Amino acid sequence: MRLKILLALMITATAAAFAVAPNVGQNGVNPAGAQRGTEVEVKLSGDRLADAQEVFFYEKGIECVKIVQATNSSVTALFKISPDCRLGEHNLRVRTAGGISALRIFYVGALPNVEEKETAREPNNDPAHAQKIPLNCTVNGRIETEDVDYFEVEAKKGQRLSAEVEGARLGRTMFDPYVAIHDAKGVVLAEDDDTALATQDSFLSLIAPEDGKYFIELRDSSYSGAGHHYRLHVGTFPRPQAVYPVGGRMGEVVDAKFIGDAAGDFTQKLKLPAKPMAKFSALAEHDGLAPSPDWMRVSPFSNVLEVEPNDTTTNATVAPGAWPVAFNGIISKKGDVDFFRFTAKKDDSLDVQVWARRLGSPLDSLLQVLNSKGSVMSSADDSNGSADSAVRVRIPADGDYYVKVTDHQGRGGPAFTYRVEVTEPTPLVTLSIPDTARYDNETRKSIVVPRGNRFAIQLNALRADFNGALDYKFAGLPNGVTYHTDTLSNGVATQVVVFEAADDAPVGGNLLTPVAKSTDPVKPVESQFRHRVEWVRIQNATVYSLSDAHQIAAVVTEEVPFKVRIVPPKVAIVQNGTLDLKIEAERQDGFDEPITVKMIWNPSGLGSLPDMVIPKGTNSVMYRVTANGGAETRVWKIAVTASATVKGGPAYVSSQLMPLEVAKPFVEGKLDIASVERGKTTRVVCKLNQKIPFEGKASIKLVGLPANATTKDLEITKDTTEAVFEIETTEKAQPGVTKNLFCSVVVTQHGEPVTHTIASGGIFRVDAPRVKLAGTTTSAVKK
Repeated sequence: MRLKILLALMITATAAAFAVAPNVGQNGVNPAGAQRGTEVEVKLSGDRLADAQEVFFYEKGIECVKIVQATNSSVTALFKISPDCRLGEHNLRVRTAGGISALRIFYVGALPNVEEKETAREPNNDPAHAQKIPLNCTVNGRIETEDVDYFEVEAKKGQRLSAEVEGARLGRTMFDPYVAIHDAKGVVLAEDDDTALATQDSFLSLIAPEDGKYFIELRDSSYSGAGHHYRLHVGTFPRPQAVYPVGGRMGEVVDAKFIGDAAGDFTQKLKLPAKPMAKFSALAEHDGLAPSPDWMRVSPFSNVLEVEPNDTTTNATVAPGAWPVAFNGIISKKGDVDFFRFTAKKDDSLDVQVWARRLGSPLDSLLQVLNSKGSVMSSADDSNGSADSAVRVRIPADGDYYVKVTDHQGRGGPAFTYRVEVTEPTPLVTLSIPDTARYDNETRKSIVVPRGNRFAIQLNALRADFNGALDYKFAGLPNGVTYHTDTLSNGVATQVVVFEAADDAPVGGNLLTPVAKSTDPVKPVESQFRHRVEWVRIQNATVYSLSDAHQIAAVVTEEVPFKVRIVPPKVAIVQNGTLDLKIEAERQDGFDEPITVKMIWNPSGLGSLPDMVIPKGTNSVMYRVTANGGAETRVWKIAVTASATVKGGPAYVSSQLMPLEVAKPFVEGKLDIASVERGKTTRVVCKLNQKIPFEGKASIKLVGLPANATTKDLEITKDTTEAVFEIETTEKAQPGVTKNLFCSVVVTQHGEPVTHTIASGGIFRVDAPRVKLAGTTTSAVKK
C-alpha cells in the first residue's frame, strides 16, 4: 500500500519546470530506522529533490505526515510509525514533480533509539571509552575503516543479555558485522559473525553470570570498509535461532516452539494469516520482543510434524491423508536422516520441495523420493537458485511413497529445521522488469510518464507449468494515463508496454500490481509481480544483500522538453534483411541537447545497435534493425526509449508502440566459387532463387571483395535467374582467399527499400601471376 503526504504548497508548473529523475542515494536514508509508535524526522539525501511532493511506502504502518524541508540535495520528512507497524524492513520511494526515486529501505524496531556518539575527542573504540547506553534500546551508528564501537550496559545476575545488529540487511555496503559481549574484565563471553537466520548479520544472547558492567563490541569482521551504517539492538529480549514448525496451515493457531534462546526454548501460540505466505513473520515474545522475526511458511494444506525416531522407511512419519501435505522436521544431530510416508495414485505428477534455507535454517538439504521398496526415484541437492532442494516425480503405480531428508554435509543441530511440501504443480506466471544493462538505473524499473508524453517498460513473464498466451493488465494507473501493449504469444517471454499521459493528467502517482491473464478461459493462471533489488554484489557476481518488492510505482510527472516517434515504415523487414527506422524528435524551443535513443527490446531473431544519438541541431536519426534467417514471420510491437539531460539530470520518454512486420525474402541466392589472377578480370555468378514476385527492377550489389578488386552494381527483375558480376583486379591486389562475400539486394516497395542479405559466405580467390620460364609457354609450366 502507498501512503503519502502532499506538500502543503504545491509546486506551480512553469515553462521551465521540466521533469527530471530524482535520486536518493543508497546511503541516503538517515536515520536508517526508528521505533514503532513514534514520529521521527528522516533526512533523504541525494540529488534533484527540491520539488519533492510525497513519499510512497509499500506497506501499512508508516506514513509521511509532513515534508519539513526540500532542497536540491535532500528532503527532510516527518514519518509517523503506528504502534502495530510490522517490525523489520520497509520499502519507500520519494516522488517529486519530475519523477520517482529508486527503492530504498527504512527499518522499524520495537525499542527506543539512541544515536552513537563518537568524536575525535570522545571515541568509543575501546571498553575504557565505551558509550553508556540503557538496556533495551537500539543504537543507530556507523563503522569507519578499522573502527570498533563499544557500548556499556548494566545487567543483573541471571538476566538475559542479547545483542543483534542490522548491517548487511540495511542494503547499503558490503558490511559483515562481528558482535561480541565482554564482561567487566574484558573476557569475551559470547561472539558471533554470520548467522543462518540473519545471513551476514550477527546476533547473540547469554545469561549474565553476575551483576555489573558488560561491553558490546561491534566491528566489521575483517576491519574493512568505511561508512558502514548499522542498527544495534541491545537488551533483555529473546533471540531464538529457529522456530518449529517452520510452517502451518493458513488460518490456524500454531504452537510454535522457539529454539536456541539463552533463557531456554519456549512455546508461543501464533495465529497464522488467512492466506498463503512464502514468509510469515514469527516474532518471539518471552520477557520481551525479538528485534526481528523467525520465518514460517503458510500453506493451504495439512501440516504434519515428524515423530522420532523416523530414520528408516520402517518407522517413517506417516501423512494421515492424501497429498497435498507439508512435512515438518529437524535434522537434530550430525548424520540425522528423516523419513516421511505418503500415499499417491498412478500418474500423479507431484512437486516435492524443501523450505529451509529460504526460511533462515542452516540446513543444506539433500532430498530423495523413494518408492514402496525403498528405491530412489528422484533426488536433488540445490534447486532453483537456492540451497533448498526440489524434485518433480510422476507416480508409476498406486501405493505408498517416501520422502527422505538429510543435510548434504552431514551436519545437524536443534536449529536445522525444515519443511517439505508435496503438491501438484501449480501454474504460475512471475512478472518482472529486467535489467537492460549491468548496473541498470534502478529508477527505470518504475512507470514514469511525463505529461503529454510516453514511457515504455519491458515486462518479462516467467511461465511455470503453464503454456499459453497472456494479456497484461494494469489496474490502478494514475488519472489520465493509458497503456498500449500486445498479447504475449505462447513461447514468447517478453513484451513492451507503452504508457501515455494526457496533456492535463494530474501530477501524482501510486503503487500498483501488474497482472497477467491467460487468454484461454479454460487454462487460468495466477500471476505475481516481483521487483528484485540486488543491493550489494561481491565481485560483480555473488549477491550479498537483496530485497523483493511486489508492486510497481506509477507516476505522472511534469512535462519534458522533447518527444520521440518512430516513423512507421511502409515495408516489412525480411529474413536476412535490414531496415532503417527513422526516429524523429520533437523539441521545445530552447532545448537542443543530444537525445539518445535505444530499442527497448529486440524480438527473437531481430537485432539493433546498442543506441543511436540525435545530435544537437538535428531532429532525426536512422536506426538500423536487422533480422536473421530464423526470425519468425509475424508482426511484432516495438518501441524505442529516449533519454536526454534536463536540468542536470536524466529524463526518459519513449516512442509510440509500433507494429513491425517480419516477412519472407523476395529472393535468395548462392555465390559460385571464383578465382582470378592478379591484374586480370573474372566473373562472379550469384544464382538466384526467386521466392516472391516483385514489380519493376531491384538492385543487387556484391559486398566483401578484397582491396583492389572492383565490380559494378547490377539490376535484376523477378525473372532473373543469375546475376553475373564482372570483377576487375589491379596489380596491387594481394593474393589470398576471401570467404565472406555476400550480395545485398534492394527491392523497392511503396517507395521504400526492402534490403536483403543473400548468398552469404561466398569464396573469392586472388592468385599471384604465373612465372613464365624462358623457351616455354605459360600453359606448359608445371606447378
